[in-house]
Formats: sequence, structure tokens, C-alpha cells
Amino acid sequence: MFTALLATAEPGTVLARENGQQAAAKETAMASPAQTQARSDILEVLRAYHEAMVEARTDLLDQLIAADFHLVHITGYRQPRQEWFGVILRREFDYHRIDVDTRSLEVNVASDSAMLAGRGIFNATINGMKHPWRLQFTMQLARRNGSWIVLSARYSTF
Repeated sequence: MFTALLATAEPGTVLARENGQQAAAKETAMASPAQTQARSDILEVLRAYHEAMVEARTDLLDQLIAADFHLVHITGYRQPRQEWFGVILRREFDYHRIDVDTRSLEVNVASDSAMLAGRGIFNATINGMKHPWRLQFTMQLARRNGSWIVLSARYSTF
């Protein structure tokens, strides 16, 4: 589960805020211990995924996403993982800071599959245009060999 602040507000960090303990209590009120652990693990994957984006660490992303991962951009373009890695490494997609609103996060777990939805501000330079992008996202995840990995991610504006 996200705590009040996952990282400092320095440039190149991933931030996540939670509205006190109300959000945590609301999320865990009806969850079994296994569901609570799965949710916690999935949110840690999200934090690590966004941190790897900010740090342009495709080696870390490689560990967090499936071999057949794809990302659907706000334009609707469905980008395969290796192509996405290329634009990250060339800094055509340069993520400076990602501020996730944890109050918006929804995690639905069904056995070894999960859906994660949320929104945040993605400060990034995309193809030369620097902007604080207001994005909502949906991710599909699967538990494989005991670990959660991201199968796909879809982003749109809000």
C-alpha cells in the first residue's frame, strides 16, 4: 500500500500522496489478507514502473513488464515494448516527474490477474514538447512465478 509520500519532491522523482488513513481504511475494509497483499504488491510494481520511466531505466522496466507488453498512448497508438524502450533511451520520451493521485487508484484482483486504474500528472518532454500531462491510466497485470508484471498500459487525458 502507498504511504503518505513515496518520494521527495525533487526533480526526477515519482510522487504519490494519500489522503490520510481514510483511503487505506476504505481499500482494506472488505479485503482478505491475500487481496491486501496482492494490492500492496501491485502498487509497489506501479511505483517501480513509474520510477523506472523517470530514470529512463529500461533494464528495470524489462523486469516489470511482460515480453509482449504494449502501451496505448493518448493518440490511440499501440506501441510495442521494444519501440517504447527505444524512445525512452533516445530521450524522445523524457519523463521528468510523475505525481500519482493515490486517491484515484483502483485495484481489482481476480486470482492471478489484476486491473489497476488511476491518474496523475506526468511531467515529461514528448518529442520535444515539455508539458505537465494530466493522464489517467489503466494497466492489466498478471502474477507469474509469484510476482506481478504489467501486461499492458493505456493512457488518456483527463
